[in-house]
Amino acid sequence: MSSSLTAYDPTLSKNALSNSPKLIPFNQIQDILSRILSTEEGVHAILSSQVEAFRLASAVPSKCASLPIQTAGQIPYPPLTAGAGAQVCVKTGYAVDDTVLVSKYAAGGGKYSGNTGSVSVYDQKTLRLRAVLCDEGLLTEIRTAAAAVVASRAALLAAGTNAKIVKVGLVGGGVQAIWHLRLLAASGVVDPSKITVVVKTQTQQSAAKFIQTMKNSTYPLDQRFTIEAHNDDNRFKGCQIIHTVTPSRSPVLHLEDIDLPNGGQNSFLHISAIGSDSPGKCELALDVLQAADLCVVDSLLQTKERGEFQPSRWESMKGDAPIFSLCEIGSSIDESTGTFVVNHNRDEFGGTSDVGLFSIFDSSGMAIQDVQMAKIIVEQLQKELQ
Repeated sequence: MSSSLTAYDPTLSKNALSNSPKLIPFNQIQDILSRILSTEEGVHAILSSQVEAFRLASAVPSKCASLPIQTAGQIPYPPLTAGAGAQVCVKTGYAVDDTVLVSKYAAGGGKYSGNTGSVSVYDQKTLRLRAVLCDEGLLTEIRTAAAAVVASRAALLAAGTNAKIVKVGLVGGGVQAIWHLRLLAASGVVDPSKITVVVKTQTQQSAAKFIQTMKNSTYPLDQRFTIEAHNDDNRFKGCQIIHTVTPSRSPVLHLEDIDLPNGGQNSFLHISAIGSDSPGKCELALDVLQAADLCVVDSLLQTKERGEFQPSRWESMKGDAPIFSLCEIGSSIDESTGTFVVNHNRDEFGGTSDVGLFSIFDSSGMAIQDVQMAKIIVEQLQKELQ
């Protein structure tokens, strides 16, 4: 009888051979996403996946688990050899009574390569690895943008039927910036032909490069936007929606940059802040946070160490730290209408009935979002195999 390293458990070899995970290549994932995003139903499914993620995260008792986030390369961990800005974010989570557990690896920011990543999908019942989605971080890009758009759509709906978006602000000119514009348009939140986008990046040259990238894009939606570079004279004045998508560790948006709602052309103002996804990062100045009527976050638990409202931001301040009435977005959106649930006179938010709502959505990203996004791909694969 031949010896075997795993003779103590013959099922190891048997299961490895008969239940090997499927390796889904990038091109196949890209093709699936292209088909999904080409229809209104598909775009709705992606946005709905994030609404469901928010709902699960805010449920009492909890209906999901998001394990502690690991962000290699960023404080408090030592830097990676890819460079000071490089990070590898690992998020793991699952929903109660669901079929899968997902562990997502998303990396980028290094000086040697662009974004990369993969998503491992495990079977909750058997605990076996079912599939590895070699998405190069694409699923993270889309779910992050979708989450921001869900919040911006909720703010638009809360502003009423007469509210119009004529100007959108964008801080950052990377891949996230592209996906935020795409999903704002695909979801119907904005009409690219009827708005102006103002983009601010680190330099005028990088802003010009982003504008040219959108003009030269072969993706139809990209070319429809009218995009202008931010300047110190106009800043983000007149914007109804602003999305910040930078890896900054100091504020990139101040109160002097924006117009607060006045009931006129600026009937409301909403900011979706996405970049503050690890300790020490921030994009919004404190005066912006303090001016908001409504502050919503994806996870109250995560605000203790990451996001715009992380306590470390107040540690250097003299006197008392500011107090914010934070609420989770999962309990702040009406499931049937998609709008923010806001008292009409908004006394509890410090607002008045004759001035539009100024809302902020701060997202540091949750594993349950990756779970819901991965399920879209896995379920589509199953349909195509039938």
